[in-house]
Amino acid sequence: MKILQEIGNIADPRMEGKVLHKLSSIIFVSLCGVLCGCESWGDIKDYCETKIDWLSRYVKFPNGVPSEYTFRRVFTLLNPENVESLLRTHASEVIAQQGKKSGQIAIDGKTLRGSKKLNLQCIHSVSAWCHENGLVIGERQVDSKSNEITAIPLLLESLDIKGSTITIDAAGCQKNITERIVEGKGNYVLGLKRNHPKLYDAVKKLITKRGEHANNCLNDSFEEGHGKAVRRRYFGYDVTDLPEIKEWKMARSVVAVETIVSKNNDPKHMVSKEWRYYLSNLKCTDTMIPSYIRNHWGIENKLHWVLDVHLKEDNDTKAERKSTRSFALLKRIALNIVRSKDTTPKKSLRRKLKHPAWDDKYLISILT
Repeated sequence: MKILQEIGNIADPRMEGKVLHKLSSIIFVSLCGVLCGCESWGDIKDYCETKIDWLSRYVKFPNGVPSEYTFRRVFTLLNPENVESLLRTHASEVIAQQGKKSGQIAIDGKTLRGSKKLNLQCIHSVSAWCHENGLVIGERQVDSKSNEITAIPLLLESLDIKGSTITIDAAGCQKNITERIVEGKGNYVLGLKRNHPKLYDAVKKLITKRGEHANNCLNDSFEEGHGKAVRRRYFGYDVTDLPEIKEWKMARSVVAVETIVSKNNDPKHMVSKEWRYYLSNLKCTDTMIPSYIRNHWGIENKLHWVLDVHLKEDNDTKAERKSTRSFALLKRIALNIVRSKDTTPKKSLRRKLKHPAWDDKYLISILT
């Protein structure tokens, strides 16, 4: 079993001679438990006791089922970066098998709300989401004394971004991040807001001067649903002549997005309008940019929302930081496994996530 081989490569942090259970067995059982809906170390211990005959086909527990405290203690000692490496390795193998190139990688941050403790902030991390494959391909925890600006370059260094377009919201619109993306031979589309006032004001003046015309309109789309109608217009502008753009690595264009919303159930039929701006090293005539901007929100809808609603991530109130982080990473690996292995049409992700707990044959089919 490939996933078991990958788990076996993780170094054991425990003292030799005091080990009763193999590290690979504990991690494998924990992953199976998360796939089957376990939400705590006690759940995983109960799952292991219930499924010990089935689990014994793949891992051995010569000293009996590990206790809840053993599971907790092992993941307290284990460096979460080892679990994150397992996440990246598994995701890259799935992408290679599927043969789908990572054309767009969306990067965004997420907070574990239940991890806030006395004198300790919530655990925060930044994730890399492959749009084409619907997979988490990497994640980096934000240091408690730092922020996403320092974590994103470290995450990018761990990924193969050659030929991919990286999309990040305004928090990632930083000069060093554009340099890292270009050095990795990738492209970027970054949200631009007032956190860079000089560039932002210069861009707004340029757009006001040039205006919106059919010849610089990249896309004009309509959507209707959930009681409202939405029109989005995308306009591309060449900004290579702006003095304020020179410090931004290979920056070539800005795309202005006009969003017009009409609420059908509003008695006054209130209409609102909003403008958003994006900085990119792609040509201002590239018609793929609107898709990159829209697809970026897949990381919110298809990853963060699923983790909170279906995998109850915000309800996780474990006290120890390392074990909390590792448990969160196991959930991402489990989500990748289910998404990549079960491609049954018209079967919701909610049903796919429940199925492993009901059927051992199904569980082993998605693990192998």
